[in-house]
Amino acid sequence: MATHEGRHDVIEKTVVGWDGTASARSAVDWAVERGVGKELHLVQASTEHIAASEFFAANSPAAAARIALMEDADRIREAYPAIAIESELVQGDPAEELGRYSSSTTLVVVGAPAKTSPAFRYNWSVGSRLAASARGPVAIVPADGSAEGSGIVVGVDGSPSSHGALTFAAEEALRRGESLRVVHAWLEPAVWQDVYVPDDDFLESLETMHRHVLDEALATVARDYPGVTVEHSLSRGRAQDVLGEAARNASLLVVGNHGLHGIRRLLLGSVSHALVLGITIPLVVVGTVASLG
Repeated sequence: MATHEGRHDVIEKTVVGWDGTASARSAVDWAVERGVGKELHLVQASTEHIAASEFFAANSPAAAARIALMEDADRIREAYPAIAIESELVQGDPAEELGRYSSSTTLVVVGAPAKTSPAFRYNWSVGSRLAASARGPVAIVPADGSAEGSGIVVGVDGSPSSHGALTFAAEEALRRGESLRVVHAWLEPAVWQDVYVPDDDFLESLETMHRHVLDEALATVARDYPGVTVEHSLSRGRAQDVLGEAARNASLLVVGNHGLHGIRRLLLGSVSHALVLGITIPLVVVGTVASLG
């Protein structure tokens, strides 16, 4: 594996959102296969109100949920005996509770819900809501667990969260010994597309400006991660389409949660949200606060 004299893996802890479903099991499998550390923290959030007096009472719903979680953790320990598995039952909204664990050194992993679930529930899944406001990287893993492809793709646009995504992706490429593909997509401003047809000279100058964004990202990787094999592409098109195509045969896609014009409230940026909706390989969304660099 390639090495360099700079930083090594910035992730110190992995937390997996657990609910006993197939998608949660895929999230656990992916987190273990990622191969960092010897500990995994399972967190299950109960949305039902649990009185403090009931939490440890025998035969209470809380006790049953806690016992079921402990049994699930035991089965995971049997499957992965080299990994120390901790489990915790908390009360509250899953996205909010998992968000409490989020930091620049903690990777929170959740499974993607099946696309056959109601559209509203899928659009506002735990993963998309968590990634919108997380203080660190959030991995969203599709139901089949891991991609068959190789190489890590990262989207860059010059924003703070894009910088965090680039750092995370470069660290992953270094640690895994995989190649890194840095992708920047651009379009003329949307307000012009229906009323103005830019000439070739203007499009060329616009492309040159966007090439500078890509070049800056490439310079950062070359400086900080000289041992990583880097590919790059600059494409005219919608970012979600360009990134989706670039990641078709990749093992991981990494993006920031908000672009330069994103509104940071409870919503993902439009690009990252579209990628969550069309997820086919593991996707890591890196928050603006978690610049990691």
